[in-house]
Amino acid sequence: MQNIYAFSRRVAVAAFIVFLIASGFYLIGKASYFFLLVFSAVLLAVMFCGLTDIGVQKLKLKRWLSLLLVIILVFGSVTGASMLIAPTISEQAEEMRETIPEAITKMQDWLKGRAWGEKLEEQIPDDMGEMLPEQEELTSMLTGVFKSTFSLLADFFIVIIAALFLAADPGMYTRGFVKLMPVRARARVQEVLQKLYHTLKQWLLGMVSAMAIIGVSTTIAYLIIGLPLAFALGLISFFLAFIPNLGPWLAGAPAVLVAFTVGPDMALTVLLVYGAIQLVESYWVTPIIFQKTVDLPPALLLFFQVLFGILMGGLGLLMAAPILAVVMVVVNELFVKDVLERRQPEKEGPDPAK
Repeated sequence: MQNIYAFSRRVAVAAFIVFLIASGFYLIGKASYFFLLVFSAVLLAVMFCGLTDIGVQKLKLKRWLSLLLVIILVFGSVTGASMLIAPTISEQAEEMRETIPEAITKMQDWLKGRAWGEKLEEQIPDDMGEMLPEQEELTSMLTGVFKSTFSLLADFFIVIIAALFLAADPGMYTRGFVKLMPVRARARVQEVLQKLYHTLKQWLLGMVSAMAIIGVSTTIAYLIIGLPLAFALGLISFFLAFIPNLGPWLAGAPAVLVAFTVGPDMALTVLLVYGAIQLVESYWVTPIIFQKTVDLPPALLLFFQVLFGILMGGLGLLMAAPILAVVMVVVNELFVKDVLERRQPEKEGPDPAK
């Protein structure tokens, strides 16, 4: 009887967890952009909290002072770096805008001389101007771009402000969330929240380290082989490295196009150099970094990226990896450990004295 009750209870708990996950996906689908903004703010707050904790624990500073120093350090570094490299990046970005059409034309000429490239070359218009929209369509597109840019900037500032509020007093928000749980489960929920914080902090540390290594190594490699626009292309590699699996290869496309302005040999060299960097990063650097932080299953991560990219667009693709890290912790802690691996009380055997 005890076994039947325990089994029924485990089935009920499992069904409830599945229901919660399904409800979560339904709500995310209905208000996906809002939830992604909230998660972005939480992720940024985790970064601020991690840096703030260093000042509190290592330097024995008050939390408000440590957070203030972190804000000055982070935004000061971003502003200073922007002032130093912005002129070079801006100049190279303008050159890239003029270089890409020329690169496409040269690639067409190169494909014409090869039998296997004829069919592919036929898909590219002879006159690139044919790809440009009419004036009315262009005006509509520019208006849409302006609105989208303004909306993105507004969302960006909302995320930053919300992250600062969360980082200023994270305990207030976690305590409020824990109070919504049953009394007997509050300690466990607090433990899982702490685990989630640690996981996201470690993931951010690993991701920023990998991005820096890819960005710096790619820029140095491009400078060594003499590829034009090396700094701009290196910056593209740095930012797109935030998207595991897909981002690094997306960053290689503009580099190959720019290389075609120099010649097919340079394009082949870029392919080999960039491929070598990605192989070293994928099979050596990233495993070492994430072995000490958070290791996400590559195939599962790719499926997650495709799913979130289809359902939620670009922002969903960006947030797929940290969301997967959160899902893995929740499933492991609340389902695997608390349901599947929970030890049941042993049945009392018959008294041998009777």
